[in-house]
Amino acid sequence: MFNHIMIPVDRDLPPETHKAAEVAAAISKWQNAKITVVSVTGSQSSTPVHTEELQAFLDQLSSASGSDVAAKNIHSVDVAVEMDGDLTRAADEIGADLIVVGTHAPRITDYIFSSHAGYLAKHATMSVFVVR
Repeated sequence: MFNHIMIPVDRDLPPETHKAAEVAAAISKWQNAKITVVSVTGSQSSTPVHTEELQAFLDQLSSASGSDVAAKNIHSVDVAVEMDGDLTRAADEIGADLIVVGTHAPRITDYIFSSHAGYLAKHATMSVFVVR
């Protein structure tokens, strides 16, 4: 059913990201799917900025899923403005057929502007699993 799972991550790795990773690892193990972790940053690099925390996150995800975990960084001039479109395009480019994304409880601004997870759920061409 699913062959390639994309997990968007924030470099700060908030708790919502860890919850999404747990779900993605379980689905990956069940479906024998590969995982790609995607970050959008202002730094120009083809791979995510590997902090010790991010590397530990990738290693833990690989161990939990039993799958190799790829990492992709997208350079953005204005991360806040371009992130949603960048993530949607990245999912298409890497051939993901499922996006597993963590989100927070709705805030007042989410009723005016869509959250990143909400944008992906509305605009992505593949299935989106939103984890709260």
